[in-house]
Amino acid sequence: MAELKSFILRLITLAVMIYVLIFIIFGVRISPNNEMLPRVRAGDLLFFYRLENKFKSGDAVCYKVDGEKYVGRVVGASGDSIDIDDSGNVILNGAVLVEDDIKGSTGKYETNVTYPIVLGENEYFILADNRTLAKDSRYFGVINKKSIEGKIIIVIRKDNI
Repeated sequence: MAELKSFILRLITLAVMIYVLIFIIFGVRISPNNEMLPRVRAGDLLFFYRLENKFKSGDAVCYKVDGEKYVGRVVGASGDSIDIDDSGNVILNGAVLVEDDIKGSTGKYETNVTYPIVLGENEYFILADNRTLAKDSRYFGVINKKSIEGKIIIVIRKDNI
């Protein structure tokens, strides 16, 4: 009987540890679309770290807007000024942002987002890597820190599973 109690206690402890790891510290999501091409494709498995406190330019993140899940890259953080010129250049704090592996031009959308945007505390400007297809901060406006679920740390390709 003591062995059974010990086994049950260990099983419960293991279940609690797995719950904490998967639902509190880390998260798992399947990439919903091709908005992050060429680096992340639809169906790729994304592991993200939920306890990140500050995000910086270049961080790939998972976030939610109006209950929908998105993946994007932080372009600007608190205190930054973001503008998009007529040529499709992203201008961060007065300088043209040099970006690698971006697909398409960064055009402005016909929304109520006005430029330049100066980001307040806990506000981020997030763009997807596939600029021609994406719903991102050009569509939604600034993204609040509360909407960011975590920083992507591992991508597992759908083709390799």
